[in-house]
Amino acid sequence: MKLISTLLFMAAVPFSASALDSYHVDCETCVTEAQFTQAAKDNAIHRQNINVSVMNFNNYEIRKYQVYKNSKTVCDPNGREPDGEGGFIYDCWLEKTLTANKVNLTNTELNLFTDLADAHNALNQTILQRTVVIPKDVVASGTDVINSTNKRNLIISHYNSLGFTDISIISKYLVVAEAFTKTFNLAVTITAPAIEFTFSDDTVAYAVFDFVDSNLVAHFKFTKIIVGGIEIDLTKDNPFSKTYDVSGMSLTSWQSLLTAFKAYGLAVNVADTTRVPTGTVRVIDCSNSTETVCRNPL
Repeated sequence: MKLISTLLFMAAVPFSASALDSYHVDCETCVTEAQFTQAAKDNAIHRQNINVSVMNFNNYEIRKYQVYKNSKTVCDPNGREPDGEGGFIYDCWLEKTLTANKVNLTNTELNLFTDLADAHNALNQTILQRTVVIPKDVVASGTDVINSTNKRNLIISHYNSLGFTDISIISKYLVVAEAFTKTFNLAVTITAPAIEFTFSDDTVAYAVFDFVDSNLVAHFKFTKIIVGGIEIDLTKDNPFSKTYDVSGMSLTSWQSLLTAFKAYGLAVNVADTTRVPTGTVRVIDCSNSTETVCRNPL
């Protein structure tokens, strides 16, 4: 099951705040009934009756299920032993239940899904299915986007200059997705794959479509950076982990990463930051630290 892959867009679609009992899952690998059912079960919520719509846009297939997950403690009346205080210790375990009952789709829902799949696949075809290479003279490293709005704008401006973006296709997708969402009463956003950017230092950045402004200019937001095998989640307030193995990272990426750390009030336990360390480095939050690297940042 694939929620986000490469080379397309994400469309943030308005929805009702009260529609908390239904949502959808994109499942490109769902072909058999069992696979659709399992995808619905995988998204069940404990002790909540919800509707899960599982969709394969490529094959124009959709299934809708009402799913429910619960658990209860079950004890064996014969599986007991004295507790030494006049009572008994019973043999108990947690028993889980998970159901997924298929729900019939209306003709309106089926027609809207077909329109959405058409728009989704058309958008997928519009964006060239290849990695977008960012030249060194535009932005040297993908890590530069972590704390630089200007660098992000340079990357997107370069992408837009390549002429990959068809605003009419994006607009159609948004309109259809909004109609689909309202009909299905989904409390989620409709998602599509991200654009993949590669840089001269072999870092990779992913961006998703955000909105089209009044001048018909497409805007994007970056969601993830991969540098030297390290994945940095830009959707978090603090995208960094506590440790990183930076072995093999280029000096350009290392220096960019250090700049990003500093912007977040972080430092690393490295004596000489002019060279790429070997092995794992520890990331230190300087807001509550008296370590030397925080008092005298390199």
